[in-house]
Amino acid sequence: MSNPTNNASLLTGAGGQLQELRYNLFQSCSWLNNGTRQFLQPFGITPKQFSILRNLAECHPESLSIQEVREGLADKMSDASRLIDRLEKKALLEKFPSELDRRSNRVRITDRGRKLLQKIDSRRGTLDELLRDRLKESEVEQLNELLSRLK
Repeated sequence: MSNPTNNASLLTGAGGQLQELRYNLFQSCSWLNNGTRQFLQPFGITPKQFSILRNLAECHPESLSIQEVREGLADKMSDASRLIDRLEKKALLEKFPSELDRRSNRVRITDRGRKLLQKIDSRRGTLDELLRDRLKESEVEQLNELLSRLK
């Protein structure tokens, strides 16, 4: 259990540690997002589209509702329908009416979408190198543990 007194001192003490943490997290996210965007660009998809395909691949051969797709995105305010439409135009997923509720749609990754993910995974080492060049394995484990507390 955290001590509120200690937390307050983090804000005001030694250079504002929480402000520095917030800034470092923001900068790190920006750096990682830019690296991911550049990595995915040759494959013709964005990081959000990649996330949708990854989530659909994990539940394959099952499908997800549009709402379930939205819930799987880090940015809950994303326009999941627009992202899905773009992936459907590229034949990376298929959209079809729900059997339970004809007013709603479900989506499923296609073979083409799964092949694209395999191609991305085969070259993913270059993206991992961005992190590997900056962090030791023990630091990666420690950072994963700390960041998981913020979710």
